[in-house]
Amino acid sequence: MYACVHIPGMDFPGEELVALALEFSPGIEKASDHTVLFSIAALRKLIGSPHRIASEICRSGYERKLRANLAIASNPDTAILLARNFTGVTLVTPGEEQLKLAPIPIAALLADNLSPDSGLPGILLRWGLKTCGDLAALPECGVAERLGKAGVYLRNLAWGKIDRPLRIYAPKTNYQERMELEHPLELLEPLLFLLGRGLSDLCGRLRSQSRAARTLEARFELEDRKEYRCELEFPVPLDRSQTILKLLQLHLECHPPEAAILAFTLRVEAAEPRRAQGGFFLPPTPPADKLQITLARIAALVGKENAGTPQLLNSHRPDAFQMAAWSTAADENIQTRGPGKQEVLRLAMRLFRPALPARVRLAGSAPKDVLARGVKGSVLQSAGPWKTSGEWWTSTSWTREEWDVSLDDGALYRLYRETQTREWYVHGIYD
Repeated sequence: MYACVHIPGMDFPGEELVALALEFSPGIEKASDHTVLFSIAALRKLIGSPHRIASEICRSGYERKLRANLAIASNPDTAILLARNFTGVTLVTPGEEQLKLAPIPIAALLADNLSPDSGLPGILLRWGLKTCGDLAALPECGVAERLGKAGVYLRNLAWGKIDRPLRIYAPKTNYQERMELEHPLELLEPLLFLLGRGLSDLCGRLRSQSRAARTLEARFELEDRKEYRCELEFPVPLDRSQTILKLLQLHLECHPPEAAILAFTLRVEAAEPRRAQGGFFLPPTPPADKLQITLARIAALVGKENAGTPQLLNSHRPDAFQMAAWSTAADENIQTRGPGKQEVLRLAMRLFRPALPARVRLAGSAPKDVLARGVKGSVLQSAGPWKTSGEWWTSTSWTREEWDVSLDDGALYRLYRETQTREWYVHGIYD
């Protein structure tokens, strides 16, 4: 059995309506701003018959000064229709739903369960149907042949046969914590203890809603009436307070506030947690949270601009890339080789950064001997030259001749010569 409370009209206390429903059941459905629905099955043992339950709901609504309609029926949709179309209290015995719904106009069914551009309202009007009783009297097979699934759904709705679970209403959760300190804090260790308490509460709320933190914003109110603000964006949504606290600690160690802290506010942006299934025949990968902590420690040592994921730039300049923050978007877009596709063998080259200055002896125009730091040998085979140039209008312009050479040490190298300076360099070695 289900109870539906509906407040007709435009002016209504929405919070009071939800509070009334939560007083009788922890799981409620908010069908609209004016209508709430909840199950009364568990109340049978606590209060008694549906009549007593209805009396208790009316008493609670009277104390809250709510002028509303109440309907109790065996399924949710029937209770909603009765509460919206009958004034006062309406109770329906199981099996009598069709008789009670019969005088309700068909427009009440179309208002919330059918799109206005489907054409069904005009068809039903031309058929001369006005009430739910008229629609329920039609044979189901004929309605299915002429109106399809939407028509059958409306007929069952008018009959009172729709049985579905409640769409549980989840109120918005505030993922923010603020704490005012009794004394100004200058040391990081006692501050981290208090930050850990706040993050633990936030992560507890996230896990209760099956959510995770995508970003963390921390605002610190300083003693000199200034505000210190930092924002951390996580490549993978996190729900463990220890991991988030460690990342915040590494950030504060690199960028400490300029004065003592009087209060702080923590706010996280919720997102769907990452769910990944490992393969039976693949080695286990490191957890995402530990990888983030490792990257944060590396960035603290070498600088944020020198740690991350390399991304190619939109340029033909050789070895043009930039460092960007690590993200899982690239991993999700990786597609495995499907059946019927041939695998292409590619050579990988390890680049020297910076390129190694070299002394090259020529035989005609082709390299014959190469001497550089860690590289020495005679050329057995060579291919080239490939002349490349670009960005002549900027300070990063280049013009060079590139060669691939195989030396007698058994390795394959990429050489190039600057056209303007006529200097040779060893660019990389092929694996």
